[in-house]
Amino acid sequence: MADVGNRSDEETIECSSRGRNMWKWSLNWGEISPQIIIGTCPMTVSDLARIRNEAGVSAIFSLQHDDCHAYWSIDYDQLCAAGAAMELAMDRWPIRDFDIPDMRRQLPGAVSAFARLLGQGHRTYVHCTAGLGRAPLTVLGYLTLVEQQDPEEAIQSILKGRPAAVPAWEALDGCRDDLVAQHRSAIERLAHSFYEQGMPGDASTHWLQAQSQILRSVLAGTPDG
Repeated sequence: MADVGNRSDEETIECSSRGRNMWKWSLNWGEISPQIIIGTCPMTVSDLARIRNEAGVSAIFSLQHDDCHAYWSIDYDQLCAAGAAMELAMDRWPIRDFDIPDMRRQLPGAVSAFARLLGQGHRTYVHCTAGLGRAPLTVLGYLTLVEQQDPEEAIQSILKGRPAAVPAWEALDGCRDDLVAQHRSAIERLAHSFYEQGMPGDASTHWLQAQSQILRSVLAGTPDG
C-alpha cells in the first residue's frame, strides 16, 4: 500500500491563494518500491522535514526547472541547505514542464542521476511539481532502461503507487531512439560478439540484447561486457 502524506485544506488554500489557481498544490506521495517514492514538490523546509520523517527517505531528487521555482516562489538554495543539515542527499536534474522535446533531451541525464542515488543505497523521493509527469517519466525510464523491466510491468508498478501518473511515453521512446543512434557502433560490436560466442538467438535477438546492455551501461555506469 502506498504511503501518502496530505496537507491540510488550510495549507492547500493558502498555496492557491497566491494566484496559482490552475492547480492546487498539496504535499503527497506514493511508494513505488522500497527505494522509490514519487511525490509533489516540497516548498518549505518543514515540507522537507515531513518527507524525511514520514516517508523515511534519505535522498530528494528534483526534476523542477528554474521556471517552476520562480512560479511557485520556491527558494531551492534554502531547501538544499536545509536538506544537507537534515543529512538528506539533495540532487536535481531540471526538465521543463509540458515540454516533450526537453523531456526527451534531458531524460538520459535524469535517469543517470537517479540511478546514482539508488546505487548509493538511498531511499529516494523523486518529484517534479505535481509528481505526475516528469517524476513518473524518470522512474519509468529507470525501470525500463536500467532495470530492464517490461514497460507494462513498469508502468503498472508506478500506477499502483501513483494512480494519476501520466508519463510522456513519446519522450521515453524518443530518448531510447536517440541513445540507440548515439551508441549504434557499440551496440553493433556487442551484438557481433554475441554471434561469435555462439549465443542462442538470431541477429535480431542479439541486437536487442546488445541494445539493452549498452543502454544500461551508458545510463547506470555498469560494465557492458
